[in-house]
Amino acid sequence: MEIDCALPVGVATPEHVGLAEELGFSRAWCHAAPRSYGDTGMALAVAAERTSRIRIGLTVGGHWRRAGTDAEALADLAGRARGRAELVVGAPGGTGGDPARHAAEVREVLARRHGLDAVPAWIARPGATEFVPQAFRVHAPRGTALRTIVEVAPGVDLERLVRRMRPAGVLLRPRTEDVGVELTAFAEAVHALGRLAA
Repeated sequence: MEIDCALPVGVATPEHVGLAEELGFSRAWCHAAPRSYGDTGMALAVAAERTSRIRIGLTVGGHWRRAGTDAEALADLAGRARGRAELVVGAPGGTGGDPARHAAEVREVLARRHGLDAVPAWIARPGATEFVPQAFRVHAPRGTALRTIVEVAPGVDLERLVRRMRPAGVLLRPRTEDVGVELTAFAEAVHALGRLAA
């Protein structure tokens, strides 16, 4: 089972992404919300330069910016992350525009302006707590074609959730100020669960 995280953006974001990579997380997604967080593009650029394995996602929520703005940020990330960039559109259960349409518009701008057509996207399933992969004419990273990411909060009975849903991956969205502690505790819980299942 893969583990991922969705992080608020701040000064410590590159360190948090680096820690997530060390702990074995597969993905770190960071929210682009200029009214709520710092400069997502800058944080992701630094994180991409400091890591080598973890996939890094630009997350845009339920009230979109223009597709061109998201495409420019994603093009920069794709160049720095060397094949590890992803687009994540929508918040689970959120309201706003059509996530799939926005993702398609971003992909169209990426292809037209930058010649990029190999950036996978994840789309929030409306009214649910899941993200579904969208390959957009490219092969998604191994295993993603059949996978759903389930968002969980700290304190959730992870063993019960995994047994009931059997997800291929789970996504942590830290809820406290101490993101590093939450990342570590979550990774330890998932690894312990893996040992129990073996």
